[in-house]
Amino acid sequence: MIFDTHMHCDYSCDSHMKIAAAIEAADKQNIGIVITEHWDDDYPTNPTAFMFDVDDYFARFGTYRSEKVLLGIEIGMQKQTAAADEALAAAYPFDYVLASMHCVNGRDLYEERCYAGQTKVEAVREFLTDTIANLELHDNFDAFAHIDYMCRYMPFTDKELVLSEAPELFDQVFKILVAKEKPLEINTRRLNDPLAVQALLKLYKRYALLGGKYTVLGSDAHYQEHVGRWLTEALALADAAGLEPVYFKERKMRKMRKMRN
Repeated sequence: MIFDTHMHCDYSCDSHMKIAAAIEAADKQNIGIVITEHWDDDYPTNPTAFMFDVDDYFARFGTYRSEKVLLGIEIGMQKQTAAADEALAAAYPFDYVLASMHCVNGRDLYEERCYAGQTKVEAVREFLTDTIANLELHDNFDAFAHIDYMCRYMPFTDKELVLSEAPELFDQVFKILVAKEKPLEINTRRLNDPLAVQALLKLYKRYALLGGKYTVLGSDAHYQEHVGRWLTEALALADAAGLEPVYFKERKMRKMRKMRN
């Protein structure tokens, strides 16, 4: 079965989807889903906005858990929260822990002011440098999310990540993930844009060349209509890069079967 391994429901403050709606959307597509509610400790604009009652999460959503509905978390990495992040991941029976970068050096990548005074290359290099620092501090996660997250928001004419603009930093990110045996997510949010697919393919091919073998597929859905979006395109991208799609259950890697036509 194909799994959409990244989505946000009742416990993510920026979500507009309930878990029942996510399950309904997945059932219509005959796919599995992993709920990955946001956990961003010490968020710059609101320190507790992206945190939630994890005990209540398991108490309420535990009744939905099945072979097709798995419970995870998306932990937004920051250097000052690394110890607490690691402890949280170890304290609960998550199926999947997805690590991500929503902030860089205490600034919110979502906000245009995050990039003030920088060129695009400077912003990307800072992001990658901070990503490296966080990946070195974090171990208790299963995959690394949306390397192109900043491409959604940075206020530059060219919004794509270009391998040649920071080759040594991209390589360092990928080498850390390979050494830690962590898949690189194919986030499907931008896969309807041919320019994004072209740029991302170069990154995923480089990750594979450096030893990466696996990828996870995630829609990053916050709305019911986005569950499972562009998964066919994600599978094609994975094939083109030479990466095998997987998902995690009980923190163990499971291989996906090919999507049926």
